[in-house]
Amino acid sequence: MIREIEIGNVKIQYNLEYKKVKNINLRIKQDGNISVSANKRVPQKTIDEFILSKADLIIRALEKYKNMAVAEKKQYFIENEIKEYILALCQEVYPYYERLGVKYPEIRFRKMVSQWGNCHSQKGILTFNTNLMYAPPECVKYVVYHEFTHFLQANHSSKFYDELAKVCPNYQECRKKLKEINIR
Repeated sequence: MIREIEIGNVKIQYNLEYKKVKNINLRIKQDGNISVSANKRVPQKTIDEFILSKADLIIRALEKYKNMAVAEKKQYFIENEIKEYILALCQEVYPYYERLGVKYPEIRFRKMVSQWGNCHSQKGILTFNTNLMYAPPECVKYVVYHEFTHFLQANHSSKFYDELAKVCPNYQECRKKLKEINIR
């Protein structure tokens, strides 16, 4: 059900969906759509108060997504080039991980919308997002290091980031740049 609420002098539309949930859930999508899910027993007034309490977050998110849409996507590679570049990077960084007991993984590529890469450490598979063609080369290298480091630490603990910093000291800067790229 589409609802509308006024936040300051801005009217916000959101899609309200009743579900079997414990909490009121708010989702702001990159296209500007806002979804709220709540239990049937939650009064409308409570839902409106919840949305009003999140007004700053909603407005900031909508501004961020609007700015992301305006920013033009810069393409650094074409699809075949990014695959070749990543394969070359994997060969380049592997000797470091080989010394630490990591076997050379199977490398896969696919288009993903919510992550730049992933590691299946048990299966020995690294998958990279072909949308990395929109990332600067140093950020692509960071993603390769990041995924290889998961063979040493299968989580995102402080130990993981300590290990990553040994091979990619500028990882925080690269992460920030990647977050600014809209891949949806």
